[in-house]
Amino acid sequence: MPRPTDSRVTFNPPHCPNLDCLFHLDSTGWRFKRAGFYRREARPHRIQRYRCSHCHRAFSSQTFSTTYWLRRPDLLAPVFRAEVAGSGHRQIARQFGIVHATVQRLIERLGRHCLLLHEALRKRARIRIAAEPIVMDGLGSFAGGQYWPLELTGLVGANSYYSHDFVITERRRSGSMTDLQKKRRAAYEKRIGRPDSKRLTHDVAELLRTNLPGDTPVELRTDEKSEYRTALKRLRYDAIKHETTHSKVPRTAKNPLFAINAHHMFVRHSGANHKRETVAFSKRIQAVIYRHAIFQIWRNLVKAASERQPIETPAQRIGVTRSPWNVGRVLEKRLFLGRLDLPVRVRASYQGEFTSRFVRCERLHRLRLAT
Repeated sequence: MPRPTDSRVTFNPPHCPNLDCLFHLDSTGWRFKRAGFYRREARPHRIQRYRCSHCHRAFSSQTFSTTYWLRRPDLLAPVFRAEVAGSGHRQIARQFGIVHATVQRLIERLGRHCLLLHEALRKRARIRIAAEPIVMDGLGSFAGGQYWPLELTGLVGANSYYSHDFVITERRRSGSMTDLQKKRRAAYEKRIGRPDSKRLTHDVAELLRTNLPGDTPVELRTDEKSEYRTALKRLRYDAIKHETTHSKVPRTAKNPLFAINAHHMFVRHSGANHKRETVAFSKRIQAVIYRHAIFQIWRNLVKAASERQPIETPAQRIGVTRSPWNVGRVLEKRLFLGRLDLPVRVRASYQGEFTSRFVRCERLHRLRLAT
């Protein structure tokens, strides 16, 4: 009877994982050799080790897995599913019998992976972005407390429902407030400053610049928010046809902004941190970015575009993928930061540079060897 072999033994590394190696970006002519193996408690128990013949850096087959350096690799996919199922982090921790901090670290790893995966697919989506109208609008939320509101502005295909990109903008609390709430807002702003009132215009302009080709005719649908018009004037994209719709128009399927309205509805339904009157809100701006990156990948690649006709995903409709993905395929292989050409904003999001003024001593992601 033949002896069963471990599937990891037949694994061939696609490139050198060392960022400083000549064969990290281009593996043409790269040579490596096997350097033994080690055993671990989680499956697969036997992990093959390798050594690069150029830089002599040692690595293993686990280096190219999304569960790299995880003691509980079995939790990554279940936590992904629970995150987009509307569960709070403490609920997820109780469900799997782990501590809250473990869920937080897994969500951060998943968020960074989803940011890179979305960027890996951006080139295909950008080529097809002019094939349908693009809808843009913002979703109101907050992080850290209701005195620190945020606006999540996204770009969604009108017919495919594909989410092309998003930006998070810090806003000043407005609306009806009691005298006590106004005093508290003034005290907070005196101590840590007031959000920039022109930041939304800057972020929207950067969002459009990153995703829309300036020389290709594109129909852009928005509401009548003045920041959107100002951002388009700054860009000077003459090929963009800007159509506006009043925000008070009923949000039915006949509304030109229906795609983004439905997208925001799923954001609130699937993310515990965006539900109204919740205690599961995000405590940092960077956490909002990571969690929405997970939702964006799930919405584009895994979830069907239509609930009544679950045939195609948004990525299939726009032509980015040929078939629907599952969570296992999303987490199939690890992506490396140095092998992708990222916009400055996305790189800052990956490295955790969107700090919150109401949080002290935030830690940036500066680990060179970890996802």
